[in-house]
Amino acid sequence: MDSTLLPNIVAFLKTIEPFAPLPNEVLDKIAANTEIQFLGKGESLSASSTRKQNLFIIRSGVIEQRLPDGSLRAQLGEKDIFGFSFEHDNYRANALENCLIYRFDYASLLHNVTDYPKVTEQLALSANQRLQSTVDVQWSEREKGLFFKPIKEVMSTHIVQASPSMTIQDIARLMRHETDSSCAVILDDNNANNTLIGMVTDKDMTKRVVADAVDITLPITQIMTEQPWTIGNDDLVLSAVSLMMKHNVQNVPVIDANKQVVGLITPQLLVQKHSVQAVFLIEKIGCCQSLEELAKLAIERQAIFEAMAEANLPPQLIGQVLTMIYDAFTHRLIHLAEKALGPTPCRYVWLAAGSHARGEIHLNSDQDNALVLDDNATDSDRAYFNHFAMYVCKGLAECGYTLCTGRFMAATPKWCQPLYVWMQYYRKWANNPEYDMLLSLTVFLEIRPLAGDETLFQTLDKQRISQVKGNVRLMSALVRNALKTRPPLGIFNNLVLEKEGKNGRRLDIKKAAIGHLVDLARIYALHDGGEMLSTEARLRFALDKQSINDSSYQDLIGTYQYVMQLRYSHHLRCLRSGKPLSNALNPDHFGSFSRQHLKDAFRIVSGFQDAIKMKFGA
Repeated sequence: MDSTLLPNIVAFLKTIEPFAPLPNEVLDKIAANTEIQFLGKGESLSASSTRKQNLFIIRSGVIEQRLPDGSLRAQLGEKDIFGFSFEHDNYRANALENCLIYRFDYASLLHNVTDYPKVTEQLALSANQRLQSTVDVQWSEREKGLFFKPIKEVMSTHIVQASPSMTIQDIARLMRHETDSSCAVILDDNNANNTLIGMVTDKDMTKRVVADAVDITLPITQIMTEQPWTIGNDDLVLSAVSLMMKHNVQNVPVIDANKQVVGLITPQLLVQKHSVQAVFLIEKIGCCQSLEELAKLAIERQAIFEAMAEANLPPQLIGQVLTMIYDAFTHRLIHLAEKALGPTPCRYVWLAAGSHARGEIHLNSDQDNALVLDDNATDSDRAYFNHFAMYVCKGLAECGYTLCTGRFMAATPKWCQPLYVWMQYYRKWANNPEYDMLLSLTVFLEIRPLAGDETLFQTLDKQRISQVKGNVRLMSALVRNALKTRPPLGIFNNLVLEKEGKNGRRLDIKKAAIGHLVDLARIYALHDGGEMLSTEARLRFALDKQSINDSSYQDLIGTYQYVMQLRYSHHLRCLRSGKPLSNALNPDHFGSFSRQHLKDAFRIVSGFQDAIKMKFGA
């Protein structure tokens, strides 16, 4: 190569991820081994036309990649890189206009960057490995100290241990006078192992004893929580946080390898020891006495999100934390609604649905919820719950959870109905999975109880599962629905970006990728009878059931984590710039390698859409 061209190539590489951070001497070596190739409009490049494994960077022009069946693989422009899977995918690269291309011998390129592992990860042949290299967890020392410590290092050993033969009053005295503890564990003293059989908290004393005027001379077994959730003392604090979020519990006994209770972990304890408000804002929410007080905490929810997003915490953890906070706001508003309107007149259960039920909340999540009432609910009971639902939904809106544009909320009379009506809904939706029926079903395919009588939920959930499981017609409808739109493989060439008012063109990351991945995971899980709700759990279930192999699982989970992190990063940018939150990403924020990652993600999603079409039919 003409040595006079090297400075120009080096200057160009400095503008491209991941080459930009490399020192000049490394870039000089790469440039010296670069071949310059010109493709005229209409000319093609294929794996068979190259002598060895190469990577290509487009210096100028537009390339269109087509698979052997003629379908579009991607469209690429200036600074885009391709060739990672040239031979594997057997596609052709066609020049849509005159193109100047830099060609690099792949083996030589890797040799030149071998001392820079971050760069080699981003140049990996595996799309999943390239995506995973961008999901970079950057824990601060404080967060690392909290989340990755063994529970035994932060737990309290200050816990009352009591016998099931003791009275309610005996336990209350122990908790108040002897150890000043807010929790007592009940151990079976009839066996040598002193097995944990129950637990009681100071809140239980208030709600189950004082509120109901229960005789305090009765044995504690009358009001204790049987078989409480526990956690091992060698487990990480992160596991305890997850358990608290999943089951909405705040006092978790800690057990050792012999199943002996050795301590207690609570949100208050972690806040006091570590000041981690990002996880336990729930404590403040639970103390609010008015809607005005609750609404003021919305700014803290935003600050919590910013802290987590800035630290690049795993997307799953951010979603779980925001879900826990959402649950807490809902619980408190239900309490305030009962306080304002009077006691609920009959049994009910408040349901979270959609992304809230899946535990995949983001800062811009709207409301998807419903009310299930006892079958004996009267007209006056239903009128009460209509006001009740309106209070809670409007309250959530004031706390930052916008009203659902599709009106899938308990405040809509259609979604505030007795159990028998809900049973009919699921039967009708599952047997007629078309159009509006399918839309309603997909919203309520994931439901989770937040407050009220869980036996109502359990009855309804059995109906949901029975109607969905083995329903071939429904599965076919879900697959057809998942294939209605495809990922935008022509991204960044203004062919598939959506017009957004005066703001130019934007990429809706929810429509382009996140929604597709949620649909894929749902279809795989429901086909095999999986009852879990979260997208990541469903993908793990599909792997366990061998519906997908390990390579496919890694591709799907890596892509899902990548696009979720993209959305959280976008929301963080919106907050910092004072712009409204949305799923619409600005293409100007993406460098060449970020565009490559997005195209990798879209190709993976598109490939699995083809796979479910073949596997399940449509």
